[in-house]
Amino acid sequence: MIERLNGTILEKSPSGRVVVGTPGGVGYAALAPMSTTLRLPPEGSETALFTRLVWNEKSADLYGFLTRPERDAFDVLVSVNKVGPKLALTVLSSLDPPDLARAVAEQDLQRLSAVKGIGMKTAERILLELKDKASRLADAAGDQGSSGDGASGGAPSGLLNEASSALQNMGYGRPEAERALRGIVPPPGVAGDAALEHLIRGALRVLGRNF
Repeated sequence: MIERLNGTILEKSPSGRVVVGTPGGVGYAALAPMSTTLRLPPEGSETALFTRLVWNEKSADLYGFLTRPERDAFDVLVSVNKVGPKLALTVLSSLDPPDLARAVAEQDLQRLSAVKGIGMKTAERILLELKDKASRLADAAGDQGSSGDGASGGAPSGLLNEASSALQNMGYGRPEAERALRGIVPPPGVAGDAALEHLIRGALRVLGRNF
């Protein structure tokens, strides 16, 4: 079982694919939630990922996470009937572990069904099956905090374009992505991938509320 990957980031994309080159010269491709890909350092940098190897009838897929709480939340999600690894990544791309733990603890159907690709019936099933695992999710969340909403104003156009592209890769149309990003700005002192993550998470909250 592959539990950790340590090496150099050879490739990464907001769509969720990360390739890590190990000292032995092997490059491992892992699928990751947006919360991981946006916080990874640039290509060529060293990183360490918590991983989970998932076998199915046709292949063995590796999933990577920047934090242990993300991987633990992934493990809890895939324990739900008809929730596969890729759907679990979709959930974690919109809700970080603390947000997911709160949604389950409060049985917040609206919050979970707002995730792109999660229908009402799937959201109901997830909440029902995880109801007795709320404490496990809370433990998985640990001290990992969630981002706040953006302030009024505007972010740099280049950053907005990157955020819009990432939202479009998640299935949203360009007009609704741009509307959702309007007025969201990173907090003072926050830049780079952290700023991009702030914009996207803020937009996802708007999209979940209004679309």
